[in-house]
Amino acid sequence: MADAVAVAGGENRQNGLSKQAARRLLTPPVDVYENADHIFVVTDVPGVDREAIDVRVEHDTLTIETNRKAVADESGPALAREYAGADYIRSFRIPAGIDGANVSAEVKNGTLTVRLPKSQASKPRKVPVASS
Repeated sequence: MADAVAVAGGENRQNGLSKQAARRLLTPPVDVYENADHIFVVTDVPGVDREAIDVRVEHDTLTIETNRKAVADESGPALAREYAGADYIRSFRIPAGIDGANVSAEVKNGTLTVRLPKSQASKPRKVPVASS
């Protein structure tokens, strides 16, 4: 389960009373996979538009940051609201041997996959053995 920390933001009015709503900051769980050519970081970002996802590589750090807006309902005031807006943020230290200039990301069906290609120099290679 993701860790949540309340962050001030927004105002909520109910029954004529004004209440300060808490905006949630989530640290989503991730899966990390590796094959011979890439490291993959996979996380769920439900309800987040592609345009609201920010994936950055700075020095030796990968940062994933998103903003999920609260669902607006034009029907009237909410009697109960459990699906609040939330910000997601997660940072990772990138191991040596990653080609930071060619990192790519794709979101599909609420799942974000970040692909970190390994540099050629960091890939294992077979060394031929000569005979004399």
